[in-house]
Amino acid sequence: MRNMKKLARFALAAFFFATFSGFSTAQNIPPIDLFGGYSYFHFSQPSSGLTPYEQLNFNGGEFSVAVAIFHHFSVEGDFAGHSAGTCGNVVNVTCSDFSYMVGPRYTHGDRSSKITFFGHALIGRDQATLLSLQPTGPSPTVDDSSIEVAVGGGADFWIYRHVGFQLGPIDYVFTNHLNNAQGDGQSSFRAAAGIAVRFGGNFPPPEPKAPASESEGHRSWIRPWHKTYPEGQQPAESHPVAKSAPAPAQSTAPSRGMPIHSLGVTAAPQEFDGAKILQIDPGSIAEMASLHVGDLITSVDGKTVKTPMELAAELTGKSGKVHIGLRRGTLVTETVVILGASN
Repeated sequence: MRNMKKLARFALAAFFFATFSGFSTAQNIPPIDLFGGYSYFHFSQPSSGLTPYEQLNFNGGEFSVAVAIFHHFSVEGDFAGHSAGTCGNVVNVTCSDFSYMVGPRYTHGDRSSKITFFGHALIGRDQATLLSLQPTGPSPTVDDSSIEVAVGGGADFWIYRHVGFQLGPIDYVFTNHLNNAQGDGQSSFRAAAGIAVRFGGNFPPPEPKAPASESEGHRSWIRPWHKTYPEGQQPAESHPVAKSAPAPAQSTAPSRGMPIHSLGVTAAPQEFDGAKILQIDPGSIAEMASLHVGDLITSVDGKTVKTPMELAAELTGKSGKVHIGLRRGTLVTETVVILGASN
């Protein structure tokens, strides 16, 4: 019970910190997922020289933290505490279990997903207080520690951007308690559910909404895709973009500039490093996408462009999703625009 109280205090402190320390604006830390909730543990107590065989039903709590290291992989730490007030149908005899484990976790989905799924494989230590062969004697229970391995997974349903409901983990659990007393290895399972909190990493901006009068066939969007950026570098903000149109005939291009009608910009070469935007046409995709004069376009769909002519050639005939690489001062990002068929 003391271990369970420590676990509950630790979980509450972690949730308090995540909620009130401004996690929604944290940009320089990796993605972190927290979970805390109820946990059920069905434990198969082994028949040994110290204990009888029993199927014990434990109730308790579980807390976990997963820190992303690359792509969809995280390192997860898991802490769980369980107890049974009536152990093996013996009144006033309490059995308990406390475990701590660590291991890899794989998450399917990203920070733009409403539902994410995860699987993990954990290993650690399990401390159990079990029913003794002599429950009416001076020692009704016996304490033992064991290695513990858990394999399983679950799903997160994100009600808000940072807070959701987690179903799971549902784990197969292996321990080898009382191995020195001729006890067999234990195959058990546990299941948990509770609140999930996530912070850090790159969250996409809210999905833009089109005006009610605008039909689906006459609109385009621009949004940054989920990517990992160097520390302090974030993707340019997304905005809805109208279907591309040729630049106005009366627009006068600056000297040495080349019009790029598909984006609605005039660009100049920049020492063969890309196409530098000199002018942005009113009402163009570039203006509505918050591109700036001075931005340097460096790639299209992953292919490097070194001059405005190469940029125009790469955009010719393209429609749908087009990846545009940008450099704005020290900021390097990639934006996805969806061009209309008329560009």
